[in-house]
Amino acid sequence: MRAISRPLHVLRSGLAGLAGDNRGNTAILFAISLVPLLGVVGFGLDYTFANRQKALLQNSLDGAVLAGAQALAQGAANPSQVVTQYVSTALANKVAQTPTVMVNVQNSGSSSVSASATMTIPNTFMRLIGSPETTVVANSQATFGAGKLEVALVLDVTYSMTGAKLAAAQSAASGLVDTLFSLPNAASAVKVGLVPFTYYVNVGTTYAGANWLTSTAPVSHTTTTTATTTTCSVPATYSSTLTPATCTGTNDGVPVTYDCSYYAQLTPASGCTSTTGPYTYTSNFNWNGCVGSRNYPLDLNDTVALTDPVPALVTDPTFYYSYGCPAPLQRLTTNSASLKTQINALVAQQETYIAPGLLWGWRVVSPNAPFADGAAYGPAVKKAIVLMTDGFNTHSANYPDHEAANVTDANNVTAATCNNIKTAGVAIYTIAFQVTDPTIKSILQSCATSVSYYYDATTIAALQSAFTSIGAQMTALRLSQ
Repeated sequence: MRAISRPLHVLRSGLAGLAGDNRGNTAILFAISLVPLLGVVGFGLDYTFANRQKALLQNSLDGAVLAGAQALAQGAANPSQVVTQYVSTALANKVAQTPTVMVNVQNSGSSSVSASATMTIPNTFMRLIGSPETTVVANSQATFGAGKLEVALVLDVTYSMTGAKLAAAQSAASGLVDTLFSLPNAASAVKVGLVPFTYYVNVGTTYAGANWLTSTAPVSHTTTTTATTTTCSVPATYSSTLTPATCTGTNDGVPVTYDCSYYAQLTPASGCTSTTGPYTYTSNFNWNGCVGSRNYPLDLNDTVALTDPVPALVTDPTFYYSYGCPAPLQRLTTNSASLKTQINALVAQQETYIAPGLLWGWRVVSPNAPFADGAAYGPAVKKAIVLMTDGFNTHSANYPDHEAANVTDANNVTAATCNNIKTAGVAIYTIAFQVTDPTIKSILQSCATSVSYYYDATTIAALQSAFTSIGAQMTALRLSQ
């Protein structure tokens, strides 16, 4: 205040001197003009000081409501007290008067703490013209969480995830589940589903006979063929110890080695005769939960019409193949413990086709058939898919199965599925985990809702960081006013 008081003293002295000066009209006119000049200068100085005080008040209130919202999220008994104490401490010895603070706590869905603060500041100059004080007001609100959340975790469990990579993904995904369910009122505000994928998705055998699937009935087929049977009077003999051997190959596009040790033959069989004749055998096939794709472009949307059911891949009499499927998906649930148990039980196997994982992740959060678990599309509920993959498409749709290997077609379907999901209002987070293929990395980056929703995780630590960042984005503590 010393900087303000000194000009005031000078102006007062000048006015006093002019009162006794008789040197004509010039002095009188100067004295008259000095009065409005004093008002203008004084208003400017008081106004500047008041704005500085208001800025201090606003900054302290912003910090206070953030602290209050954090306290609310952690279950504190009195978040309002946290706000008022924060303001008091932050402004101690910094403002002219202690402000009056009003706090409102909203603890449902997207929980928030809002506050308004009022402070009266004494004027130095303006009081000379009848305005002794200025009142400043600050308002702020902090929100914890994103309201209601529906999230599908779409996780790559192909063979290339074997070992430490899968363990890291399980730990990171479980951590994200913990983060989401730590939100206030998570039991009523948060639902999370799980979609493990290889080049198929498993919807679970509990849906056997569902009208949105093609027939899931067991298939039994008897085949009669010609076979040759060989009988030897003296069988071959073999070593009782294994001969060590290692073989190489590829699985999910990844070079692998495996043990192919064998028992060496010591003596060949002798006295052998062969008989050729009819051979009859019966094959029995059951549905294991695997689903394929409806003809393009039906599988580029979330809705399943009963007139176009999803192919249930029961091996038929013309195609003797047992489809390799991952663990069943989990529809939206509020049971975090059960969800983490399923995540931790995942096993790496088979090869990669990303589009079915995305599609069923979409169906998990969708309000439409076949599950219809999700709330209606709109701003009331945030829907999101978290896609994590470590590889590139090695399979594509062969309608109804995925036994083709047209990588270009698989990439195109993956990109189209992403676009339709985002158009529907579902956010997509993508994580490329130690992916080296530039084409699929580009697709994943374009698939993500925004630049900040894409993560290029080159290490296990980066994978953990990606899931942590996604959790922070979904449950952000932020100023909302």
